[in-house]
Amino acid sequence: MTFLKVLAFSIIAVIAGVLLSTTMNPPTSLGFPWQIEKQTDGTIKVFQINLGHTTLGEAEKLLKEDATLTLFSPKQGNAVIEAYFNELFIGGLKAKMVLTFEVASDEVEGMFERGIRISTLGSGTRKVTLHSDDEARMRLKPVSSLTYLPSINLQVELIEKRFGTPAEKVKDNMGEAVHWLYPELGLDIALNSEAKEVLQYISPKDFSKITEPLKNISPTTNKSE
Repeated sequence: MTFLKVLAFSIIAVIAGVLLSTTMNPPTSLGFPWQIEKQTDGTIKVFQINLGHTTLGEAEKLLKEDATLTLFSPKQGNAVIEAYFNELFIGGLKAKMVLTFEVASDEVEGMFERGIRISTLGSGTRKVTLHSDDEARMRLKPVSSLTYLPSINLQVELIEKRFGTPAEKVKDNMGEAVHWLYPELGLDIALNSEAKEVLQYISPKDFSKITEPLKNISPTTNKSE
């Protein structure tokens, strides 16, 4: 009889734990992708990463994961340095994440020259593995943008419920994606029926860096009702 009482109590405790975990705060302190905090200086904070302030090293501690740093130099356009997180668990969801930075062009050129391995992708973009000294310096740099790639598809209904109606919807001329733009949140959600959603966060004051390339396709741009 005592054993049955203990078993019943254990089952109730497990059920209560499950209910609490789904109705209260997320399993980690990093929050959910729709929990975007606007800061007084025009930046935003998401997953506890304050864009423009939180360094890569600090972000790695928050995410409890080390990033892979790579410099990508396209045939046309500016080179970019990305910090890639292959497997994260945030708010109970598995995801990948990419962080980028504002780095002066001459500094990028120096890192390219010091790169320890260079390969060329099919697109012609050169992929550079950074020298360890440059990696250490990059971990002191503040993050300027964050791209979140969830492992599950986010339904349109859920996106509208959590993020609200976008200010604008723009079709991507490079593919099938439609960009839902939230300039006040510094958020671009790319929806594609053939692939999973991509959420890109940037400080609202810098949102033109996302919209300017898309404005070249204004004939297919739709304002939300």
